[in-house]
Amino acid sequence: MSLKHDLKNIVINEEVSGPFISLFLPLYPSKDNFKFDDTEFNSLLSKAKKQFVTKYGEKNWSKYEKKIKATQNDIVFDYAQSKSLAIIISNETAYHYYLPRKVDLQVRVADKPYVLPIIRGYEYMPSYNIAKVTRSSFEMFTVKNGLVSPMSLNNDAPISAEKALNIDTPDQKIRMEQRGGGSYDQFRGTDVKAEAEQTDMDQYFRMVDEYITKHISLKDHLKVVLMATEDDAGEFKKLSHNHFLDKEDTLTIPAVINHETLEKATAKITERFIDESREKIEDAIDLAHSKKRYLEGMKDVQAAAEEGRLDTTVIAHELAVNETETDEQVQANEIAIDTLVYGGQVDLVDPTVINNQSIVGILRGI
Repeated sequence: MSLKHDLKNIVINEEVSGPFISLFLPLYPSKDNFKFDDTEFNSLLSKAKKQFVTKYGEKNWSKYEKKIKATQNDIVFDYAQSKSLAIIISNETAYHYYLPRKVDLQVRVADKPYVLPIIRGYEYMPSYNIAKVTRSSFEMFTVKNGLVSPMSLNNDAPISAEKALNIDTPDQKIRMEQRGGGSYDQFRGTDVKAEAEQTDMDQYFRMVDEYITKHISLKDHLKVVLMATEDDAGEFKKLSHNHFLDKEDTLTIPAVINHETLEKATAKITERFIDESREKIEDAIDLAHSKKRYLEGMKDVQAAAEEGRLDTTVIAHELAVNETETDEQVQANEIAIDTLVYGGQVDLVDPTVINNQSIVGILRGI
């Protein structure tokens, strides 16, 4: 589930209440698996207890401690690229989030969840799909908030050209049928072979494009980035009718596919999407100025957030990464929660983008 969905549950569900323990742990890779550092985890647990007892007394600590330890044992690291793990514990529930960025090891015990490091962990990280396409097969990967994982496809997906086109290893079949006795026949046979291969490839690429468009793109409306050879990508893009297909970049197919090679393969395109997102929020801020929907001042922004009037809350980057708890940071965290609960979004920017303010709001359009 998403952070936005979980926060709505926290606000609406009367059985879920504070205090909340928010823990943030860096993850350490071991081949394709990630794990806790037990020393760091135990250190966090000790800090959590100290904060909890100081603020709320010892009465309910044992209940929270058991829940934290159970969460440690239950979590499955299904996103091998995760750099950090965020855990939020309430009196009744435990939520966890895989973050594509490293966040500092820290714990916060308070009446409300501490979400700013989670927002930092997801900051501008894109979601898109990858179609790995060759002339003989295709498979899909999904990128969610910058984290890559394989996508499950329907049984009727044309994952094999051989099965989809109902042909037996076309290269060998064409070679056998077109083998001639003289040099002229051999030359002509090569032309026929190449033409047949081109026809098969075009037909297969059309089938793949149609499947992706119908079963994936028209449902999630995410960009599709090709992972293919340069020649195959050029042919596929010429044939494609999928408006969500990214025409700008093509990913190189790694020799071996695992979390490390996928991370390297997607790094450039992910960075491009991050830059585009940054430009969009800066454009949105400029537009909000011109449309008189730009709001400054912590009190005014907080009031608008509580009333559900904010389309976007924009927070100075330093406020989200500073581990020292300040009144300003606590207010910004509460504003971020209210904004997300009411369906808005929260972005982080360099303070110069918002006139060196700590936080600004963009009001919903009328």
